[in-house]
Amino acid sequence: MHKRWPGNLLMIALGCAVTAFASATALSSNPVVIAVRRGDCVAAVKLLNPDVASNDDQSAFLAGRMLDEGICVQKNPVAAAHFLARAADLGDHDAALDYAAKVGLGEGADQSYDRAGELCRAAGIDAQARLSRYSLGYACTVRSVAGQLLRETLPRGAFRPSSGVALVEFTPASAQLRIRTTPQVGLSDAPTGSNLRTPVVNAQQEIEKAWRDAIAAVPKPNAAQLDSQAIELPLDVDMTLEVGRDSRPKNGGQPFGSLFQGEMRPMGQ
Repeated sequence: MHKRWPGNLLMIALGCAVTAFASATALSSNPVVIAVRRGDCVAAVKLLNPDVASNDDQSAFLAGRMLDEGICVQKNPVAAAHFLARAADLGDHDAALDYAAKVGLGEGADQSYDRAGELCRAAGIDAQARLSRYSLGYACTVRSVAGQLLRETLPRGAFRPSSGVALVEFTPASAQLRIRTTPQVGLSDAPTGSNLRTPVVNAQQEIEKAWRDAIAAVPKPNAAQLDSQAIELPLDVDMTLEVGRDSRPKNGGQPFGSLFQGEMRPMGQ
């Protein structure tokens, strides 16, 4: 039987999830997102400044996500880290968590789970400091990678928009994962002559697989520094931007990635 969450811990985790919902709502009307979703990468990139320091928080976050996930652009995790750092400095919560994971991964910054934990805690995860910074940095890095894997691999409509949050409990020392809540799963179209609609995905299986893959992908932690205390983490499975991941430049336009190459000036971090 799963143990019950203490009320204050649940509220903290839900608070982070509500912040993610608010960010997703704001992103959906952003001109960059609108351009990406209609497949117009040239228009999207014109709205982003290759000079990292010249972007506002939302533009820097979107540029970071696009470069990190290969949305309308060749993947460039190192360049993505600079944009995410800019957005985090300007107060973007999602960017702060993504950048913390970049530090945990050693992409665009020196690899450090200790520093990643410090950044993750500043972004609102484990504000009561129940975990060491090292353990928290490891957990936050796995969380971010798992979320990215889900956003990149799940089919459109896998989760219904604004239908709930994905919350997990993770114990760094044992790598034990418990899924607490998931968003409502979308339903496939009913076959001809039938009213039966089946779930698009098995949410629990997909999250468990993404988490296992994330653990295998991140730098191996020092087991002696991992805590046996569990931590509650919200997963970012919002696909507001990712629905345009198959976009390509139209009308013979220049590929998105080449517009950044040689022009980006990283933040001094």
